[in-house]
Amino acid sequence: MRICSREKWVVVEKMISRNEVFIGVVIPTYNERENIVKLLDSISRILSENGFRFKILVVDDNSPDGTAEVVREYGRKTSVVEVLVRPGKMGIGSAVVDGMKKLLGDSRVTHIITMDADFSHRPEDLPILLKYVGKADIVQGSRYIEGGRIIGWSLHRRLISWGANLLVKLLYHTGLKDNTGNYRVYSREAATDIIKYSKMKGYEWVIEALLIALARGYRVVEAPIVFINRGRGASKLGLRDILEWFKFIISYRKQYKQLMRTTNI
Repeated sequence: MRICSREKWVVVEKMISRNEVFIGVVIPTYNERENIVKLLDSISRILSENGFRFKILVVDDNSPDGTAEVVREYGRKTSVVEVLVRPGKMGIGSAVVDGMKKLLGDSRVTHIITMDADFSHRPEDLPILLKYVGKADIVQGSRYIEGGRIIGWSLHRRLISWGANLLVKLLYHTGLKDNTGNYRVYSREAATDIIKYSKMKGYEWVIEALLIALARGYRVVEAPIVFINRGRGASKLGLRDILEWFKFIISYRKQYKQLMRTTNI
C-alpha cells in the first residue's frame, strides 16, 4: 500500500524552496474565444509573480468559434502556451486526460493544475492552491470549506451540487466537503496513476479521478476557492451530464472496492 510518509512531504517542500516545482496547466475548451486570452494573461501573470515556472496547455475540441486559432496565435508570442486540437467534442474528462498525457511527456512537469476556461475558477486562487502542494498528492479547490464560497448559482444548481457531494461522501467516506470540483492540483505521480485507471470521458471523470486517487492511497487536501458562475458564454453542463453524474456515483462502488484491494496487495 502506498504510504504518505513525512519524508515524502519534506522532499516536496525542499523542491518548492529550491524552485524545482514546474507547473503544467490543463484547460479544456469549447467555444471559449471570448474568455481565453484574458484567462491566459491572468494565469501567466499570477504564476510568474509568485515565482513558479509553468506551461499552459489548452485542449480544444475543434471549437467552431475559433478558440484554437486564438490560442495558437497567442502561443506564437510566448513559449509557455500551447494548444492541442481534437477532432470534435469528446468529453471534458478525456480532454483533461489527453492534456495530462501531453504535459507528462515533459520531464520538467512536477504538478498539473486542471481548471475551467470560463473564469468560474479564478486565477487569483492559484497561489492558495499551490501553497498546499507540499502537503498532499492532490489539492482539491473547495467551495465548501471555510474561506470557500459560490457566487451566482441558483438554488436549483446549489441543490444538485449539494446532493452529488453528499452522495459521494456517504458512499465512499472521502472525508472531503467538495468532491465534484475540477479546480485541482495533481502531483505527477498521482496524475500518472489516475490516467492508468480512469475510464470515464465526460463530467463523471472529475469524481472518478478523485475516487481513484483515494482508493490508491494518495493524500488529498482541500484549499478554499471562490467559485463564480460564468458570466460570459454558455454553460457546458446539461441535464444529461447531471444525470450521468448521479448514475456514475452509485455504480462506481464495485470498481472502487476492486481498486482498494489492488492497492492493499
